[in-house]
Amino acid sequence: MKSKTRQSLKRYIGENHAILLIAMFYFISIGMTSSLHSTSAANMPAYQGILEQLNKKLTTIENAMNKAQSEQVHMLSPNVFRDARESLDKAKEDLDRGKDVKGINNKLDQANEGLTLAIKNAKEARKQLPDLITARDDALAAEAPEYALELFDEAEKLFKDAMEEIEDNDINGAIKKGREAEVKFRDAELKAIKASIIGNVHALLNKAQNAKADKYAPITLNKAQSLIQQAENILNTNRNAQATAREKAEEAGYEASHAIYISDLVKDYKEDEQNWEKLILAYEDNVKKVAEELNFKPRFDSGLEKALNSIRVAVNNIKEDNKRLSQELSAKNTELAEIRKEIRQLTVDLDKTKAKEAGLKEKLEAEKRKEAKIKRIESLFDPAEAKVIREGKDLKIRLVGLSFPSGKTEIGVQYFGLLTKIQQTIREFPNCQIKIEGHTDSRGHESTNQRLSTARANAVKTYLQANMEIPDSQIQAIGYGPSKPIAPNATEEGRRKNRRIDVVLDIGEASY
Repeated sequence: MKSKTRQSLKRYIGENHAILLIAMFYFISIGMTSSLHSTSAANMPAYQGILEQLNKKLTTIENAMNKAQSEQVHMLSPNVFRDARESLDKAKEDLDRGKDVKGINNKLDQANEGLTLAIKNAKEARKQLPDLITARDDALAAEAPEYALELFDEAEKLFKDAMEEIEDNDINGAIKKGREAEVKFRDAELKAIKASIIGNVHALLNKAQNAKADKYAPITLNKAQSLIQQAENILNTNRNAQATAREKAEEAGYEASHAIYISDLVKDYKEDEQNWEKLILAYEDNVKKVAEELNFKPRFDSGLEKALNSIRVAVNNIKEDNKRLSQELSAKNTELAEIRKEIRQLTVDLDKTKAKEAGLKEKLEAEKRKEAKIKRIESLFDPAEAKVIREGKDLKIRLVGLSFPSGKTEIGVQYFGLLTKIQQTIREFPNCQIKIEGHTDSRGHESTNQRLSTARANAVKTYLQANMEIPDSQIQAIGYGPSKPIAPNATEEGRRKNRRIDVVLDIGEASY
């Protein structure tokens, strides 16, 4: 298969021979060849210029390759993309070691040509096998690698075979393999859906049976059994109705736990008749605590209803107050937005005036303001919360204090304060482009890590957009999986550092 892939690449190079000749002539014209024979002091400026061009070319290709990987090109054209990546890595290594610039340039050309072909193959895969790609995405969304690993791995092998057939330009073979893979992915998806949605509930129902819920809490237990049956019927009829099935299953799980609690409570209270009075007093005490928070003292000589009605009235009053305050806040925010708009316009006008009057001096002052903002940002974070890193025109906030539970993407409430500081950081550069990068360690399935890193980056993006007025055109979330480690994955400390979220602000063009 690898030889076929190389033949495909050679065929592609042959088709673009004229373009390659033009590129070669360009490098000759700028003095690339002459630089190979002499790096004397007299020719050093020209040699340095060549190195700068190679560095720029390498960065452009690397950025394009990272973008292609985020668009799953490495999955849709695995062999060609891998060879392109290897050529790029070799060129980078040779450049770091100061090796022959002509050889470095050839490797960069090979990387660029391979990437172009891989993108072309990926486009063809999406055209010929859209249902297969959708089935794979659906299986990943259902967490099939966790709940149906054997089926998912079988599907992944067939998927890779189909993509290699695309690389070899065997469309019929790709379609045949793709159909087989699609069936496997769909089977893995359904198995995972049932396991993730229903599996835990059956365990709770068994526990409820062992607690004799059929004797002590039959109404609640029957409700739980009815709900889980409804969930199973929904999935068997329409696997896409996962939200409805999950809602039924969650209710069933709640009722099963409720039945266990009631059964244990009834068994305890049946041992002593006085316990019934204690139960009533305990409920009254809980109601009393709620009432005291609402600033009134309840009486229970006529039962709980009177006290509960008073609580309802108090809660409704609080709701009305909150509604009124929300309306006032909305009006204030609208007013504040108008003021900010005027301030931004005045700032723009002032900047234009200063640019005309001060020229280079204004640029210097702007840099000073920029540095002051960065220092304020650096002072926001404790070392245990985040690390502020400058990389060229980018300001990277590495959230060392933010972590997710294993395999999860929900942000814990304990991290809201840290994300509030990120909002303060963004307000320092309100017009900058923002990139949320998700990274994982190397443990686990590659596709699961890729999906998990993307989902976690999107979780941070969603949180920021929910709390700030950030348009989609200004912010993006990218998951890199384990592809960009900052520490060795061989140790737990290294893996902990690699599991991270980086918030990258492009402050090169931001207004400050």
